[in-house]
Amino acid sequence: MTAAAVAEKRPKSFQDFVALVEDLQGKSDTSLWFRGSGKGTYKLLPSLYRHRSRRSRAELESLERELMTRFRQRSIPFLARPLADEWDMLFFMQHYGIPTRLLDWTENPFIGLYFAVMSCPFSGKMAAGKAVLSFSSDAVVWILDPTAWNRHALRHQGFDRGILTPGDEALQSYKPLTRFSDMNVQPVAIYGAYNSPRIVAQRGAFTIFGQNTLGMDRTFDEERFPTGCLVKVVFEPDALADIRKSILKHGITESVVFPDLEGLAKEINRDFEFEY
Repeated sequence: MTAAAVAEKRPKSFQDFVALVEDLQGKSDTSLWFRGSGKGTYKLLPSLYRHRSRRSRAELESLERELMTRFRQRSIPFLARPLADEWDMLFFMQHYGIPTRLLDWTENPFIGLYFAVMSCPFSGKMAAGKAVLSFSSDAVVWILDPTAWNRHALRHQGFDRGILTPGDEALQSYKPLTRFSDMNVQPVAIYGAYNSPRIVAQRGAFTIFGQNTLGMDRTFDEERFPTGCLVKVVFEPDALADIRKSILKHGITESVVFPDLEGLAKEINRDFEFEY
């Protein structure tokens, strides 16, 4: 049976979220992926496809080539090692914030929750010697069954395996610099190069997009992906302060998610109440 819309869940606490993940994981044959967003309206769309004016497939194909050419030309002095191939270049570009067809996910539900609650805008004040945070919008964790997604996205090829990796024959039509007219249509779930301590700490994974420039939530609806393949978990503003406190108390903090000096600095600033 297929679903007409993405299922939406609204846990009220950290404990509710853990129970929900346990329930969904128990219904899946493979591990789930998670993507947190501090904006409930944020679409499941990669950065390359969010350009303000260049939206057509021809324009996006040209834009990808221009970005990769510029990165190849100017990154050489800063690289500790030569880039192995276009896939290697693509993952480096994603890591440093250059727009690509990749969308970040994590295998760790608590990392997904961290990004949802810690990136959600808030205001703060001191009351009785304690910081009181006030949130004005929802935060979201998207939950993806990557194997079920891939089998549906590539069903026209008779695909019956799981998560793809660069070098997989089924991934050839998504290769960087491929003409968009030669690409597969739907986004697929892939593992990338673990080329930085951050991606290791965050248990990073990706979906890579093809010809379809709609967000994965829209694609789920229009292409009638299997029920439970994608779930939207919404955290309402009045629950966020306590959930944020819980995720930090459980040790998912800035220096854990970002294991470098930048992460440590963020954590110190929060500990000493410099974040608002």
